[in-house]
Amino acid sequence: MDELIICFKRELLSTYLDQSIVFYNPLLWYRILDNLQVIPRSKVEEDIEFKQLVVYIVIKSGDFYLTYQRSAKTGEQRLSEKYSLGIGGHVDIADKEQLSIYGNQSKDKIIYNAIWRELMEEVDLKLSNILAEPKIICFINDDSDAVGKVHFGVVSLLKIKKRIISRREGISKGKGIAKLNFYDLDHLNAKKSHFEKWSQLLIDYFMENRGDI
Repeated sequence: MDELIICFKRELLSTYLDQSIVFYNPLLWYRILDNLQVIPRSKVEEDIEFKQLVVYIVIKSGDFYLTYQRSAKTGEQRLSEKYSLGIGGHVDIADKEQLSIYGNQSKDKIIYNAIWRELMEEVDLKLSNILAEPKIICFINDDSDAVGKVHFGVVSLLKIKKRIISRREGISKGKGIAKLNFYDLDHLNAKKSHFEKWSQLLIDYFMENRGDI
């Protein structure tokens, strides 16, 4: 069965189009949230008229960031075996349906539903190790390649106490993750060329905003 995912018209991005940029614009974000559409994934995988909404969760412990290598079984084959700074995936119909179950407390509740779902699917993380709820910190728009042209990243930061985390085991669990490691920002910057484009953009963003994230 075709996966139903959450998208929006790329024209909403206006001045951010045709750029590789990490930014935060709350007014634009609420405009996007007001114009979300549910579309079968197969219809928008190569349709640049739409941007597929993707949660990208950065996990940090002290000054160390969680990184991983995408396995050959990752859902996005164009990123197979590349290194990443963000755990996550598409926002889908299940995340939207949660709103009607629990009540629509806020427009971005759908994103937080997706964040927790992706975390539970991909990694084994004890709730007692979480310092605070994940927080949306920025967005990624990268129109430099075929993958970026049809995706829009909503980046959230999850801070944890100890560097204790593992890949979720079991059928269909953690299938996109091959190796997990924690590194500080200087190491990430030195090894930036080994990472997928979104992670490279984020490493630059974190370096520019060092001490504030």
